[in-house]
Amino acid sequence: MKNMRNSFSYSQLNTFKSCPQKYKITYLNGIRKSHESIEAFVGKRVHGVLEWLYNKENLKKSYITFDDLCKTYDDQWKEKWHQDIYIVDRQKSSDTYYSIGKRCLSNYYTRYGPTFDQKVKSTELELLFSIGGYEFKGIIDRLDNPSSGEWIVHDYKTSKKQKTKRQAMNDIQLALYHIAVEQNYEKVKKVSLKWHFLRHGNEVTFCHATEQLDKLRIKIIHMVENISSSLQDMNNFLPKENMLCNWCYLWEECTAKVGPNPVRRAD
Repeated sequence: MKNMRNSFSYSQLNTFKSCPQKYKITYLNGIRKSHESIEAFVGKRVHGVLEWLYNKENLKKSYITFDDLCKTYDDQWKEKWHQDIYIVDRQKSSDTYYSIGKRCLSNYYTRYGPTFDQKVKSTELELLFSIGGYEFKGIIDRLDNPSSGEWIVHDYKTSKKQKTKRQAMNDIQLALYHIAVEQNYEKVKKVSLKWHFLRHGNEVTFCHATEQLDKLRIKIIHMVENISSSLQDMNNFLPKENMLCNWCYLWEECTAKVGPNPVRRAD
């Protein structure tokens, strides 16, 4: 519990914002389950394939076929599938979501394949850094280093919702990763931030000016201070009911809910 109180991540800040009680159950009580939504499952499989795509062995190849991506996707889907996956939309089956994942990969392959010659430094990169005296941990989907002092942070999204450039620039997630890169590498001249909205085949790329990054830094510190002040009394972590409750696997632990989550399990 000590580590959870003294270090933070984007997921923690976002969880507290969406539901303080979910934050308490997950990060303070340490309750974790195998349950997950089908959307989260698809996102993990697509991330897994793109991590595989840029491994050291594949980076040596002159090209990668789309069939290679599909086979890796199929293998990971079968290997990771389990019975605690939930589908909220009763009009859709697991096959529908399987196809969404394939479309995400197809859109990415169309844009970057078959050579995939980006200057990749690392994938699923964990970095430690600090903001305002608070410790943070971030995991970057992919970090490129195309030239000396130049860095590109990539983040993959498989959800339906896209962000405009303005929305992306006001979001704290990639701001956290920008700060992480600056603190972990020497002589950083430029940090570009790129969001891949894979389901739509669209991207948003931008760089933070110093003023904007400072504003987001203040916002992040304020969010952490809200969590820290709540820790003075565990009764402060009240549930915040909203439409996201249907995707939550902590119904049994939540004081606002009764019984198990009514959404159906995957077929």
